[in-house]
Amino acid sequence: MDETLRILKMVEEGTITAEQGAELLSAINADMPVQQTQIIKSSYDKKMFRVIVDSTSGDKVRVQFPVGAIKKILKVTGKLPIPEKDLQGVDLSSMMDAISECLDDEIEGDFVSVEAADGTTVRVFVDK
Repeated sequence: MDETLRILKMVEEGTITAEQGAELLSAINADMPVQQTQIIKSSYDKKMFRVIVDSTSGDKVRVQFPVGAIKKILKVTGKLPIPEKDLQGVDLSSMMDAISECLDDEIEGDFVSVEAADGTTVRVFVDK
């Protein structure tokens, strides 16, 4: 679990990309005994969870992980692997609650769309 937190912290800080983080998480999960990784992957867990953030300062954030990985990340950290500075003006608590509910209900398509007062836009969705 300690390795997982370190990887998630590196993604959050921008030291590695989201894709590199997903690869590392997959690699450490592959090394665990089957009893520790008893996760039944539904077809939904294999779909892609995507976050697109466009800030008024010109920053563009694109994150994509398999839904199963995002469920693990939210369970461990309670937040998405996105630098919080890119989400200023967004009610993060409400957004995390909405994302968790949508993932639990296996919602596909857009399920969070935010246009903050400062002009920052956030789009969260699940697709193929």
